[in-house]
Amino acid sequence: MFMCSSLLRFVVPICIFASVLMADDPFIGKWKLDPAKSKLTGQTIEIQAVEGNSYSFKEDEHTDIILADGLDHATHFGDTMAIIQKKPDLWAIAWKREGRAVLETVWKVSRDGKTLTYTATGTRPNGQRFSNQMVAKRRGTGSGLSGTWETTGVKLSSPREIYIEAYGTGGHVIVFPGRKQTVRMNFDGKEYPDEGPTTVDGSTSAGLRIDERTIEITERIKGRVIEVGKATISADGKTQTIVVTEPADPTPVVLVYEREP
Repeated sequence: MFMCSSLLRFVVPICIFASVLMADDPFIGKWKLDPAKSKLTGQTIEIQAVEGNSYSFKEDEHTDIILADGLDHATHFGDTMAIIQKKPDLWAIAWKREGRAVLETVWKVSRDGKTLTYTATGTRPNGQRFSNQMVAKRRGTGSGLSGTWETTGVKLSSPREIYIEAYGTGGHVIVFPGRKQTVRMNFDGKEYPDEGPTTVDGSTSAGLRIDERTIEITERIKGRVIEVGKATISADGKTQTIVVTEPADPTPVVLVYEREP
């Protein structure tokens, strides 16, 4: 539940996030993402044109084949995608969840076909507007939108926040205010449901406390591991670093959060 490292979602929108006295728990507090210190690049996505005016989107072990007819089509996460090709080098792709628009994106391929610029706009559940941009380079061959793309740059219009409070026996309540998403969990390895309007059906988080300053959380959807995040608090207690890995992607996302006053 720390993040949605998915390139398609891009809004750094699923997330992961004892024997320690709560008063001394270094995780408790409010945290804000520092994009400059984080590593949000290196993720890849494979896109292929499919016969019948469709596109195949493959990230890690997930693949969706979506007809480019402007209509809503279901994805493996349970939301929908609608694709319209505006120009030979320009595509508009919209995501909805339960019929509600959550993300509007524009995908533009450069004249030389080597660069993909992806712009995402929308409104978070807390009412805050966002406009994010990603730039990716083509790896190998391909034309148009088809090919393998690797992210080289990410710009976020507003940093993400995480609020962490004490819960149960040495556990945490982890809140993502921008998405109105919450998980209440003890660090006993059991799966706890993710809650909130942006939560994917069947998503859970299971955590283990490695030591006072280190926690590992596994995010699953309907029992299938989506990502694993290891969070570590710095010695001075001011920085939280979260390394997120996905089962079929060797390139981790590194999120650096600074403690808010």
